[in-house]
Formats: sequence, C-alpha cells, structure tokens
Amino acid sequence: MATCYYKVLGVSVRASQEEIKRAFRLLALRWHPDCNPHDPTAAERFREALEAYENLVDPSRRGRYDKARHYARSKSGTRRQRRYASPGGRETPSQTVEEILREAFGVEFAGHPREQRTADLRFDLQVLERDALRGTQERIVFQRMVFCQECMGYGSRAMSSTCPVCHGQREVEETCAVTVRIPAGSREGTRLRLVGEGDRQSPWTPPGDLVVYLYVVSE
Repeated sequence: MATCYYKVLGVSVRASQEEIKRAFRLLALRWHPDCNPHDPTAAERFREALEAYENLVDPSRRGRYDKARHYARSKSGTRRQRRYASPGGRETPSQTVEEILREAFGVEFAGHPREQRTADLRFDLQVLERDALRGTQERIVFQRMVFCQECMGYGSRAMSSTCPVCHGQREVEETCAVTVRIPAGSREGTRLRLVGEGDRQSPWTPPGDLVVYLYVVSE
C-alpha cells in the first residue's frame, strides 16, 4: 500500500483538523516548488503532502481511509465514530488548499501560480444571415491552453529536470468542442460568452471564458 498519509504529514492518526492543517501549512512552506526552483524533487513532495491533506481534512474521505487502514478501532474491534472538532467544541469545516496557501504565503507571494491571470479566449464564427435571424446552433472545435496535469503546471517533476509531457512549458494544448447557441436576431459583432471554456494556465485559478464573435454573411 502507498505511504501512509499520516506519516506524510507527520501527524498522529488521532490528529485534529487543526493539527492536519498546521502540518500541511508547514510542508507547503518547505516544499512548494516556487520556494525550491532548483530542487526537482520539491514538486513531488508537495504533491504528496497535498494528496495527504485533501484525504485527511475531509471527514468522510478520512473515515474511508482509516477503515481501509484499520485505524481508529476500539479494543473490541468496533469502529469508533469520530468527529473532528475545533478546540471550542464545534466541528470545523474543511479549509481549502487555496486558503491554506494564502495563509502560508500571503496574497502577494511572488511567482506563485495562483497569481497568474487567465485571459479570455476569442473564437470568430461565421453564420448565415438567415440563421442569425431565426436563431440556430453551431458546433465548434477550438484549441485552448491548459496547465499540464502531469507536473501540475510547474514544468518539472521528481528526479527529472523537466516534465516529460509539457517539456518544461508548464502548459499543453487541448482540443475542445462545444455547441454554441445563437439567439434569434443576432447581428454582426454579437459576442457570446461561454463561461469556463477558455484557457486555464494554472491549477490555482479558474479557467477563462470563450468569447465567440459572430460574423454574419449572406448566402
């Protein structure tokens, strides 16, 4: 079985959510690739810590993990019902990775991938005048740039100077296809915005939009 998540974070199997958050925050500060630009193993260590945090901070996922590992059992063999609570006694909601990293690095942390801004993507579409007047649908195929999922947009991975998929470019080209609904009465220059269909160059930021520009042509 893979390395124990508790060992990755360096916490006890009975650790509270706050202890798990604190452990991940310290590991993020230590192993974040932006803090270790010359260490090819940093990205892998950071991903291990991230995977451990995401599985242990969520009560349901942690429960399934503990059951598979035979953790949190009483002497009689009956599984304990465990709640992860804050010191005040109330259950603490899971904190997102983005929030953890914001606390660890601060909003102005230089060079962090989440600081990148993704621009909208433009697509020029020609439609017949009669179709624009009555409304229609068009299936379009386009290319967008997305962060490399092999290296999570860092350009490198453990034991290698460059990522073998994106070759250090941090992003790859992805072919997409969507159906565009053209409202009746559309005119030349009409812009149709498809939310979330644009480039996504970082896992820390949402994708941009795809903006379709209509060009009305006569038959």
